[in-house]
Amino acid sequence: MNVTVEDIKEKIRSTLNELMEEDVSKITDDQLFVEELGVNSIVIVQVFLTCQETYGVDLTEEMKLAEPMSIQMLAEKIHNKVINQ
Repeated sequence: MNVTVEDIKEKIRSTLNELMEEDVSKITDDQLFVEELGVNSIVIVQVFLTCQETYGVDLTEEMKLAEPMSIQMLAEKIHNKVINQ
């Protein structure tokens, strides 16, 4: 699969846009989901599941809800999994 970090960030943004009642276009790549944006765990899990399904990767180890995570951090983790398949 030929996918870039930018492609993955766009997928994460579109998923967040579907699940949140806020304008996600103003969210920066480095803002933390929970700590800065107030995203709840249900939305985070759905983002992870959507990315797993879209990119065919297992994110079980990366899904640590207690650890800070941003769009950039998640996109890089997914990209690394995709290119190492």
